[in-house]
Amino acid sequence: MKIGIFTDAYNPVTSGVVTSINMVEQEMKKRGHEVYVFTTSKSVQPNENQTLYMLNSIPLLIAKQYKNRIATFYSREVAKQIKELNLDIVHTQTEFSLGAFGKIISRKYNLPFIHTYHTMWEDYVHYITPLKGRNIRLKRVVRKFSRGFVRKAECVITPSNKTAKYLKYKCNVKNKPIYVVPTGLDITPFKSSNFTAEEKIALKESLGIKQNEKVILFLGRVADEKSIDVIMDNMPSIFEDYPNCKFLIVGDGPSKKSLEEQAKKLNIEDKVIFTGKVPWSDVPKYYNLGDVFVNASVTETQGLTFIEAMAAQVPVVAKYAPNLSEFIHTGKNGILVKKNTDFKDAIIKVLDDEKLRNTLIEGGNATAEEYSIEKFGDKLEMLYSEIIKLHNAKKDAETKEEKNIHKKTIYKRIGEKLINLTKIKK
Repeated sequence: MKIGIFTDAYNPVTSGVVTSINMVEQEMKKRGHEVYVFTTSKSVQPNENQTLYMLNSIPLLIAKQYKNRIATFYSREVAKQIKELNLDIVHTQTEFSLGAFGKIISRKYNLPFIHTYHTMWEDYVHYITPLKGRNIRLKRVVRKFSRGFVRKAECVITPSNKTAKYLKYKCNVKNKPIYVVPTGLDITPFKSSNFTAEEKIALKESLGIKQNEKVILFLGRVADEKSIDVIMDNMPSIFEDYPNCKFLIVGDGPSKKSLEEQAKKLNIEDKVIFTGKVPWSDVPKYYNLGDVFVNASVTETQGLTFIEAMAAQVPVVAKYAPNLSEFIHTGKNGILVKKNTDFKDAIIKVLDDEKLRNTLIEGGNATAEEYSIEKFGDKLEMLYSEIIKLHNAKKDAETKEEKNIHKKTIYKRIGEKLINLTKIKK
């Protein structure tokens, strides 16, 4: 298959969307398919095996701290190049400039178009206006925009049931198949067996953490929606009962300064360590410093960092959210807390209770295996193949009724195959 990926978000930007796209490229190419990425200028190719086409773009002024860009909605030159590529399918990954370009290309060359809805944008409207009254109206606009974007797609992919329900019930996406396909991860780099005890000790010492000190770890984008301040509020009480530990925040973002100020106000700045942005190649090593991984965010669509922590054999403590409860089960592979004040007891319990800790590590490792890139690839490859079959069948159909029969049959088959692939143990 020749697969066209259209996205505004791409390397070197760090985000769950970019991680997902990298996984699509990596796995589909490994299976012998051709993958072409269409994105904004200033993007970079992680390796020479990736085929990249860039449209002229400018920095996005909204939430500019994330270094996102927006491109022109059409390029005649790139459109001509796409015609020569003879793509089999268009897969849009964002809803803005490159997403729009992908939809135009789909119509222009009569190609099947599918979309992955990664981000529930109404959770981020505070970057546009801080006024709550305006936020309500803006959220309605966002929902209408989301519904309109996927209207012509053959199907929609979401990373979690939470996102699928949001599209169906809040955005009112009706009569459109929505398939839940969690992003897969190459979990191998995160495994603790990749790092020696000496390497971990050396990294700890470079951060000012003593060899025998426990590490409460947050790793990810340092932004308001991650609710790191909630964890920080629990730290004074934790340090009082468990002084032999540090709170390590790995990552960078717009909330870093306010969190540093919060740590000072709480008089715990000597126990809180901010690394800032670290190279992606070093991220697995930082995970392996953790004795417990914490996250209070309730806006995650999938939460890849939880899977990464599990792969690194770090017990997870998180704030309850419907999508997280799909794969984090308290007492088995992690702990979900209902109240912000419950973080302290959960964290202390993980640090103190060796039997529970081992159970969570074992269960978490099994969960990480279920989210492997191989399983992700199986599902996506099947979905691409079936959607291409559907598109061709619709082209050959002579009546609207015949088209509807093909749609009903193939959509049902995709759903059944996804269930079976989820059950299969690798």
